[in-house]
Amino acid sequence: MARLVSVILAILVVLLAMSVIIFSGDDSESLIKLPPPAIVPDHVTIIDQAMLKDTVNIKGGESIASYRGLLVTGSLDGHLVAFDKDDFSIQWSVPCPPNSHGTPCRILGIRSVDDDILYGVDEHCRLFRYKNGQWTWLLDENNAALKELKPGLFNDLVIVENMVYITDSFQYNPTKHPLQRFFSFENSGRILGFNLENGEVTTMADGLYLPNGIELHFDNQSLLVAECLMYRISRLDIATRKIQPFQTQTFGAVDNIRRSLDGGYWVGIAATRLTSSYWSLPDFLAVHPKLRSVLTNKAFLPLLLLYHGIFGSGPALYRMDEGGYTQKLMLDDNKLTKAMAFSQVHQSDRKLFVGTPFAGKIFVFPNDEL
Repeated sequence: MARLVSVILAILVVLLAMSVIIFSGDDSESLIKLPPPAIVPDHVTIIDQAMLKDTVNIKGGESIASYRGLLVTGSLDGHLVAFDKDDFSIQWSVPCPPNSHGTPCRILGIRSVDDDILYGVDEHCRLFRYKNGQWTWLLDENNAALKELKPGLFNDLVIVENMVYITDSFQYNPTKHPLQRFFSFENSGRILGFNLENGEVTTMADGLYLPNGIELHFDNQSLLVAECLMYRISRLDIATRKIQPFQTQTFGAVDNIRRSLDGGYWVGIAATRLTSSYWSLPDFLAVHPKLRSVLTNKAFLPLLLLYHGIFGSGPALYRMDEGGYTQKLMLDDNKLTKAMAFSQVHQSDRKLFVGTPFAGKIFVFPNDEL
């Protein structure tokens, strides 16, 4: 019965879309020119049921870091959770202090320094340091410089010497739901820099389309940034603050980037553009601005997500080399993970720990599969 209702609602969305397209034209200047999908590499692994036997049962664990012999992540209910990387058991869980309004914090990006100190960002645009059970807020809603910048969503971070570089996915707008910002192709995203020595906040780059994951390039002089909805990875020169394309044809909505222990980088994909079996919702909305305006209204967001969940593509992850060439791809073509997105891929020993925002678990794949 629930399946039938879902299908009926999805059909209603399609009928609405058709009516908008038929009775109104689209302004060509509002079209989003997306790059074509990436070419599928020779080495492709399709996720099957046997590969899903190892998981860590943590809801909302998107970002993962090493910490004192364990792995840590943030949970949906606002906790910092540590688990064993061999048997995947939960070792401890501590609540993250709420913001000034008493709202629990959900950690979206987390990093470890020397396996001893944690730095992280949460959805309330706060930056923290965690050591020996003590939380220190380096940036929060009381910071005057940050208030002036009006951040909307801190998504990820990377530490380079005395600087913390943070992706701010979009500027704050109280009239719009975050999901509206996600599907509307808004380019108010930025990369912010925070100086650990003097507390100065600077804008390193702006005009980005939902910047999400961020990683230091192996040249140690530039940053790789996942521009989620433009299906590309950009490269920011730290010294000149010049940003340019790095990988312009990806396999879908690029969520996060982390270094591989074998050289190159692991990239998580929220939704692929690879197969003809599934419809790519962002691709469709990109070329129909008026329809995009209608469907990204708050009233239609649940239907939009429902339709995407039923007919949309599955997540994926891939490894690329230091020059941006894709070497290997792992694809959930049959949507067995029931995850609408793969977020960060953390490599530990010979295992890949894959964070997800919606699946309620962290997936563990043997690196040998790739």
